[in-house]
Amino acid sequence: MTSPDLCLVSAAGGSVFMEELLEVVADAVRRAGGRARTARGRFPEPASDTVYVVVPHEYFYVTPVADRPAPELLRRTIAFCVEHPGTMTFDRTASLVPSLAGAVDINVDSTEELRRRGVAVEHFQLGYTPLWDRWGGDPDAGRSIDVTYLGTAERRRALLLNGYSRDLDDLRVRLLTPPHEPMGPQRIDFLPGEAKFAHLADSRFLINLHREQSKALEWVRVLEALTNGCVVLTEPSTDVEPLVPGKHLVVASAASLGAVAAALASDVARERELRAAGYDFVRNGLDMLGSARTLIELAASLVDGRASVAPLPSLPEPAAATAEKPLAVDTPSWDPKFAGVASLGRAVTDAEVMACALAVERTTFAQRAAGREWHDHRPVTPGSGVDVLIVQRPGEPDPDELILDLLGGTVRPERILLCVDGTSTPARSNATAVLHHEMPLGRGVARNGLLERSGADHVLVLDSGLRASRHLVSRLLAADADVAHCPIGDPQAGLVAALPPEPRRLAQTPYLGCGYLVRRPVIDKLGGWTADPLLEGLEDHVFWRSVESSVLVQQVLLQRQRPDPPIRPVDLHPHRVWASL
Repeated sequence: MTSPDLCLVSAAGGSVFMEELLEVVADAVRRAGGRARTARGRFPEPASDTVYVVVPHEYFYVTPVADRPAPELLRRTIAFCVEHPGTMTFDRTASLVPSLAGAVDINVDSTEELRRRGVAVEHFQLGYTPLWDRWGGDPDAGRSIDVTYLGTAERRRALLLNGYSRDLDDLRVRLLTPPHEPMGPQRIDFLPGEAKFAHLADSRFLINLHREQSKALEWVRVLEALTNGCVVLTEPSTDVEPLVPGKHLVVASAASLGAVAAALASDVARERELRAAGYDFVRNGLDMLGSARTLIELAASLVDGRASVAPLPSLPEPAAATAEKPLAVDTPSWDPKFAGVASLGRAVTDAEVMACALAVERTTFAQRAAGREWHDHRPVTPGSGVDVLIVQRPGEPDPDELILDLLGGTVRPERILLCVDGTSTPARSNATAVLHHEMPLGRGVARNGLLERSGADHVLVLDSGLRASRHLVSRLLAADADVAHCPIGDPQAGLVAALPPEPRRLAQTPYLGCGYLVRRPVIDKLGGWTADPLLEGLEDHVFWRSVESSVLVQQVLLQRQRPDPPIRPVDLHPHRVWASL
């Protein structure tokens, strides 16, 4: 039998992961003796023996109607299915497969579910590919990252990752949690292709967590890790076989994966054993070339283009290619109650307008009339080049536990400067000095006042409702950046401030707050923090909109303890406040 011309087509503007996966499949087809090529966007003009392969849940939702293939081409198109039951994208896949001439699926659970729904589908077993391997099996190769995580942001995952922070505190951790939206070029929280494989080859352990309601193993991520000698720690999964738990990877309850990672990190012999067994199994125990031959045979049966298919279902027209990609619906936000631009869609009542005006007037009066007083408590500790600015606002917790965290850290700040902004002055404090405002003047005024006593090269900006890892200062300093920040653990949201600053996202949502180390010249250039009473509660948001460069240190080094902030002008009159930004 002559091998057909297999053309694997990814969507222009779709996920780079799908492009990578189709490249792997094309390579496997060629290694199995077939012909395969890849394309992007529109289906290339077919030869007499051309059969197309697409990832349906993405291709047909991203490709504009005018560029989608004609019905006669769908009769020679194979669906390459990658999504698990229990996810929205699997339901999309199931609705589209009947419109195509054939289907293969990389997951056992989704293959079974599609068959249960009456779809003829073959299982495609992924396995070893040289396109992923950046390790090569060298047992002595060094690794600079202890624990890594690669997965889109989701509340359940975020809560679990936050729960691991104490167990992983002494390890070198990197959590990559991009929003669930189309990703293209490399960024701090998204590593495509070569960067991803090099990252896995430099990591000792990968923590794997499920998305949405799925309980099945994330096979692509797991195989990419094992191929690069990164030991996989996963929560229980329904289709681990033929991988053997305890031999090729580690399976433990979702809540315990942080403790398991910390324990294995101290057992180097067991780690090496798992690494070698996982790599050997991927190389020799999975028959991807056999699945590639099955794909070739399926394609050969469709060459004449006479397969019977259902009409393509009605699909939405995607946004124009020149338009900005949509933001993820569940963008992790510093302030969960604030809906960003969405809040501008509601009508503002007369009472809210008046309340906003009164709030601004009250703060304006306080800034003009209130007394301020300094109290010195401890001597300066020279040497680290870091001063800490902490503000305690009315209703926020006593910051002394946070101050003790900082004093017990691996790098001790020179000064810890505290402003109690409209709260009672503490009788004693472990801060270097305390600035007391007899009335609340606002976080910006408080920080600017503390800055007058600061003499260090770096300033660490915190609020009183936080607790700090003992490694906080040292790891932010090690980033060697104008501004360095980290994800913050939150008891309700899991992780907040876990994304880098992006202008398009900051234009809609104040998702980044305090918890950053900034070089003094950057603050001096900005003139400190805004003291505008209208922008009370958005002082950090204004700061982040002005930052030109920063580094996200992808480990949870702060825990948020404080309650939701009090009502601010932005909650009362978002139109007016947002317009002022």
